[in-house]
Amino acid sequence: MDRRHFTYFLAVVESGSISEAARQMHISQPAVSQSIKELERDLRTQLFRRGPRLTLTPAGRALVGPARRTLRSFEAAHAAVEEVDHLATGRLDLAVVQGFAVDPVVPLVTRFQSRHPGVQVGVHETVSGSDGFEALRRAEAELLVSDYPAPYPKHEAVQIGVQELWAVFPPQTDGLPDRPLRVAELMEHGFVLGLPRHSELRVWFAAVAAAERLPPPTVVVETAHRDAIVPLVLAGAGLTLLPAPAARAAKRLGAQIRPLAFTFPRPCFLYHRRGPLSPAALAFVSMAVAAAPPGAGRSGAREAMQEDG
Repeated sequence: MDRRHFTYFLAVVESGSISEAARQMHISQPAVSQSIKELERDLRTQLFRRGPRLTLTPAGRALVGPARRTLRSFEAAHAAVEEVDHLATGRLDLAVVQGFAVDPVVPLVTRFQSRHPGVQVGVHETVSGSDGFEALRRAEAELLVSDYPAPYPKHEAVQIGVQELWAVFPPQTDGLPDRPLRVAELMEHGFVLGLPRHSELRVWFAAVAAAERLPPPTVVVETAHRDAIVPLVLAGAGLTLLPAPAARAAKRLGAQIRPLAFTFPRPCFLYHRRGPLSPAALAFVSMAVAAAPPGAGRSGAREAMQEDG
């Protein structure tokens, strides 16, 4: 069944005959007749009684309402796409957890702006964990980028990437092997960190170190000022872990960078509350779904079965 079947079916219902429906739609009578037969075959029931006068069967009468609602849904979907495609003005507010602003938010925002230059985008920093979702609950932002599972059931999510992290060392660091580094090799250095103490990433890193019977990492500097991390590393304070684009930028400033011989399980999700989205938010979500890695997309939605307060 498709839109054509319902359109032809309702045209026959409203005109009272196949020939009149064909005339009004400027198509051939056999085309309408064949479409009705296909619809009856798909539904495994007769929709019309053929005779001197065409009349609806009980099954046919039962289909009229759903067929009309289906066509209205098609029209609403088309209108929504048209609105997104012709988006010329508006504003989109995006809340982003620390560590995701450069990767993957910057490429997504850049792509969105190239498509919809008239839309103003606000990127706001929010805290990690369940508290980060307050930006959605208070409507301070329409969309949230986070690696934390949704604490309320009224959220939907699109997985928009799995972040690749690199080790970033001071320029004067000696003896770094020219290959991906293992956890034990990182533990030989002090860390400059800006992530919250109880972030999923730091908890996972500590668990890996414990599993390998390594001492916990030595944190020489911990700062909430993200823009201070690279200058501290360049000044020799210690190493840090950064998303690949930020690591490459640090390398241009003189830092030494190395890939990791292990993968952090840090998937990144784009969250929004269930319900209608603004045209700008709908366009951004649609773009994120199209750009999602294979196997991600909306199937990566995560929900905790708790009450939404």
